[in-house]
Amino acid sequence: MSFFGTNIKKIRQVRGLSQKAFADLFDLNRGVISSYEEGRAEPKIETLLKVADHFNLDLHDLLTETLQVNQLASGSDIDHLMFSTDHHVSTISNMDPNAVVLQKILANIDLIYEFTKSNSLLSKYNYGDILFLNKADITKDPYSTLLVNIDGNLKYYSEIKEAEKNNSELYKIVGYISSEQKNILSEILERIEILERK
Repeated sequence: MSFFGTNIKKIRQVRGLSQKAFADLFDLNRGVISSYEEGRAEPKIETLLKVADHFNLDLHDLLTETLQVNQLASGSDIDHLMFSTDHHVSTISNMDPNAVVLQKILANIDLIYEFTKSNSLLSKYNYGDILFLNKADITKDPYSTLLVNIDGNLKYYSEIKEAEKNNSELYKIVGYISSEQKNILSEILERIEILERK
């Protein structure tokens, strides 16, 4: 069954699903999917059957060979994408190229955090800014960049009390969207247009 983990990872990548979204399809948790993909655990027969049936795959192929993209393209359409923090399911059409890109991005993000009036701001950010976060490792990532989400408020790890540090999940910023920031390309084009008028 060593091909199962490789194949479910490929299925996720082709379909643009995070481990969490994939796990939710089969009433599993994300950690189980991770252990399958890394070869640390083998699935129950019931799980094998559900995955093969859901994606319209031959069970023998799923277990004994590395699946090809063309085998996965004929599987059932997946139109649910799991967004991270509030377990909100959003429908995205597989036909829209932007949706496919969005799915690929979100499949690799552990937490999406938006600064709103109901939560505290970090320095350098404005209300409406959105951070894309991945889990961090205190032994590998710079200490000054580590963040924690405590009761819906993002805080720098270095600024929280020692008692809160032990059971806090650590995050690092991997992407950022600012609603306040002007697109630098449009600003350059505007300057060129002004110069041409003179």
